[in-house]
Amino acid sequence: MNSVGERLRQARTDRRMTQAELAQGLATKGFVSLVERDLANCSLPKLRLFASRLGRPLSYFLQEAPSDDVQYLTKTAELAVHAGDAKQALKAVEEGLRLPITANARANLLRLRGMALFAIGRWAKALGELQAAAAVTPPDDPELAAKIYTEMGAVLGSQERYTASIENNMRALRSLGQSKHADPDLQARILTNLANDSYHLGQLDQATEYLRRALALATDAESLTRMANAHMALGITARASGHFDAALKHCDRALAMHRLLGHERIANHILNNLADVHFAAGRLEEAKHYQQTCLERGRQSNDPVALAAAACELARYALTEGRLDDALPLVREGHDAARRARDHVREATALSLEATVAEKRGEPAQADALFRRALGLLYERGAGAKLAELCALYSGMLEGRGARERALAFIRMAYERNFERLPALLGTPRRRPT
Repeated sequence: MNSVGERLRQARTDRRMTQAELAQGLATKGFVSLVERDLANCSLPKLRLFASRLGRPLSYFLQEAPSDDVQYLTKTAELAVHAGDAKQALKAVEEGLRLPITANARANLLRLRGMALFAIGRWAKALGELQAAAAVTPPDDPELAAKIYTEMGAVLGSQERYTASIENNMRALRSLGQSKHADPDLQARILTNLANDSYHLGQLDQATEYLRRALALATDAESLTRMANAHMALGITARASGHFDAALKHCDRALAMHRLLGHERIANHILNNLADVHFAAGRLEEAKHYQQTCLERGRQSNDPVALAAAACELARYALTEGRLDDALPLVREGHDAARRARDHVREATALSLEATVAEKRGEPAQADALFRRALGLLYERGAGAKLAELCALYSGMLEGRGARERALAFIRMAYERNFERLPALLGTPRRRPT
């Protein structure tokens, strides 16, 4: 057994791993098959990540594995970030930063470390690394600066700091404008991010305009992924604007593109969006069909994000129809999936839905306990928009019990978006949102 392909196949079978499992996020099952049969060559960064998944050192596959090549380590970190393997990304970055490298290479590695930290939910650390990357980026590399500001915008947007996110995305656009050969794919991503920020600020017309520009750039660049993402976002924006036919058209196009690309998980999320469009249009049966399809596909592919989204929405439909016994197992499945996905907003949604079930069953103490967990989870993470939504929901529940003073306190917080009193009202220790 001498070839890389033979060693890869042996290590995979020893690990009892399928080709699809080994390839997840890095390649296709077909590519792994070709490498194992010595019909395709595997790049060193990709081989290193395969080796990590198989619990083997790179030297198992290669007698002379590189250790002091910054380009190799940078590419490894980049692949690991996109494959969702933050641990390996951080390891490759650390190795690269120990080498004597240029300012550009250092800034890029710091950018990748920020992206990896962001992926595991360490937002403050991620933002700090990205700010450090921006500080050391040479002025003659505007495209790298644009990438860094784009990632900073993504971190800030995830914290619902949409105005700050817009500022950084606009910096990214200005930096890219100084590049002789501006990457249209990156431009499309920045515009899509700006659209997302505008959408959350309620600026739907501005969001639509950004997305149309992003779609035009992605089409010119023949970037099917960016085109699909733009169509998906246009579908969401059209739904929010009440243009349901346009929303369905964009979502259908996004679904077809992502399936063509083999992005099954993203396709699952579009099914969820399609269901939302039908629900908003008052077509409950169609909405149920798409959510059920999304749920089943999420179960088959072990996609916790799709599972959490579909299970919670189906539970909401069941509650609307008074089917408490159907709602509860769906809520609990959604809660478990949200925890696995580290989706704290969806986890809080599931807890609030379970609280609604408890309230309808005449268990107010249990409902209060579940709402305390949901609201506390959101408060700790500074998720203001969802916090306002659940405060309003809890206020309605309290009003129904006749607890009008307490209900008023929660609805006032929701309206004013000022949650300073929340810890005291919940009877929990005060913790600063991150």
